[in-house]
Amino acid sequence: MLMVAILSTGLALEVYPVPAQANSVSNFLFGRRENRGGRSPNRQQGGGVRGGRLGGGVDARLPYLITPRNSFQPSDRFTVRWNPVEGATTYTVRLWLWEDANGGRQRVLWETTTANTSLVYEGNPPLAPEDFYSIEVITDQGVSSNQDAGCAIAGFSVLFPETQARLEADRANLNRQNLPPDERALALADLYLSYQMLDAAIDTLHQHIALAPTDTLHLALGDLYSLAGLNALAADHYRQGLALATDNQNELWQAVALEGLGEIDVLNNDLSEAIPHLQQAVLSYRRANEPLRANLVQQRVDLLITAQRAGMNPTPPPEVCQ
Repeated sequence: MLMVAILSTGLALEVYPVPAQANSVSNFLFGRRENRGGRSPNRQQGGGVRGGRLGGGVDARLPYLITPRNSFQPSDRFTVRWNPVEGATTYTVRLWLWEDANGGRQRVLWETTTANTSLVYEGNPPLAPEDFYSIEVITDQGVSSNQDAGCAIAGFSVLFPETQARLEADRANLNRQNLPPDERALALADLYLSYQMLDAAIDTLHQHIALAPTDTLHLALGDLYSLAGLNALAADHYRQGLALATDNQNELWQAVALEGLGEIDVLNNDLSEAIPHLQQAVLSYRRANEPLRANLVQQRVDLLITAQRAGMNPTPPPEVCQ
């Protein structure tokens, strides 16, 4: 049991204060990484959603939720978006009220049907900051987003007004700093992360990467999508980041991308892919003169090899949505 607990623990990005130094890009991707889990009971202070790499978002047959997902929303007017399912012509979208962040679903507050794969919730009925909600999407063939491995953590809450005021003040302070474009995008995403606003952090980097794609931004998006339990999207950005880092001969960023891909493979219990990815990451970390990181990843590889030989799955079955 101890081995399973160790193996199933992924690496989580630790949020830094808004960076003001040139090395903040490295800190965002490669700073201190710790394991985090569980929802904080004090959601008013910005807790309330889980951290760490989360399973889910990999089965293309499911209309798994993309946003809102494992995140605070700035208001009760937001975009709902989900994975398009081949063959589906319409989707039923339901807004659920939960008993609390750790309890089961209580009742449906709102429902609509659409042929699109996104819509805007207009805040009717209004949502209360003290409550916890989730979205369920069901295809016209009866396939539900609740079948996604990450559905149990795909809920959301709305920021309290006082928290929103603090966020606006922090954002104004950031705007007064004269940061280069990449650093500013990462700093703003970092700020949103400190408020547990994963959706906003992801959207910030998407807007910037559309203008100037870089290996750094792709790797940051890979990390954020993995934190949200959207691992197909995370893997796509890790692969794009790896390609750009290879072109740029950036060994450190290659290592980060390979480690990210390996950890997603671990979440999917695909050790035949995870171990080679992580072994390549070890080599890249060593070439990048990061021996400590290389040794940590090598320890993980050794545990995974032991699990593979024992026929063990490192990632336990996902929680079931109730």
